[in-house]
Amino acid sequence: MSADAIARIEKLRGQKLSAEEAARLREIGDTLGLHADDAVWDILAAMEYQRVFYQGLPEKIAGASTEILRSIAVAAEKETAAAQVRLADCVVEQAKKLSVKINYASLLPMGLTALVCLLAFGSLLLWAGFCIGSGRAHPVVLWLHMPSGPLMGGLCLMGGILLGVRAAKNFAEGEKGWRKTMLAALAMLVAGGTLLGLAL
Repeated sequence: MSADAIARIEKLRGQKLSAEEAARLREIGDTLGLHADDAVWDILAAMEYQRVFYQGLPEKIAGASTEILRSIAVAAEKETAAAQVRLADCVVEQAKKLSVKINYASLLPMGLTALVCLLAFGSLLLWAGFCIGSGRAHPVVLWLHMPSGPLMGGLCLMGGILLGVRAAKNFAEGEKGWRKTMLAALAMLVAGGTLLGLAL
């Protein structure tokens, strides 16, 4: 192999031939019976360029793949963090909504009961004031004929209906404690009916 052929091969490759590569090319030339000025050396130079190019290709692909995977991992990390933040916000919002629902279902009957008790207390005070002011004793049932009597009866009936609906819902969903809720609903319905019967 001539020095010109070696120079052409090195120019195509962009780097000098190693001793091992030069020996391999000489062996190919000897096997094929090539002379130093044979034109086949140019073809071998082009083929050597292709061999070296494709030999280095897996490393280039591996480097590019690694970089792509690294950028995908970074993007996935950012998306995961954003999704976790959105999930946490959603969980907090749903917990607040659920808390309001639970509190509403528990507090409404208690609020109605407190309102009935407050009205009863106010009516009893009015009755006591009326008795003291008139100087005579009047029957206790008289306080139910005041405007607050029918109102208390109506509120008791409304509370009984709400508790009955809640007990039916708990029964349908298979939750425990529906019997106690139903008993409370019946008690409020009976109390409301009695109050309305006495007031009217």
